[in-house]
Amino acid sequence: MDTEQLLNAIKQDNEQTRRHFDVVAESLKSEIRVIAEGHGVLVEKIDRLETKVDGLDRKLENFIVETRTNFEEVRAAIKFSYAELDRRVAHLESFVQDLSTRVQRIEARQTA
Repeated sequence: MDTEQLLNAIKQDNEQTRRHFDVVAESLKSEIRVIAEGHGVLVEKIDRLETKVDGLDRKLENFIVETRTNFEEVRAAIKFSYAELDRRVAHLESFVQDLSTRVQRIEARQTA
């Protein structure tokens, strides 16, 4: 094999390697494009999830505030009711004490 044939063989091998490399590079570009598109879809999904989580955080915070408010209202109503019942019981106790005193006076008059 002379030098010219050797150079032609190297040139053909080089061209074949170049074509193979171009095919592989194009395949990689295609695969990278698919990965990039998938990444974009995932970013969009994550953004939507973040928006939903933010909404849920706001709802939860509103629920906590509303629950606290309702709890304080119920506590105030119970406290008021208890105070009213305590006042009524004290009034009844005083009334019963007065009746008891009157009964004792009446009984004392009848025995005297």
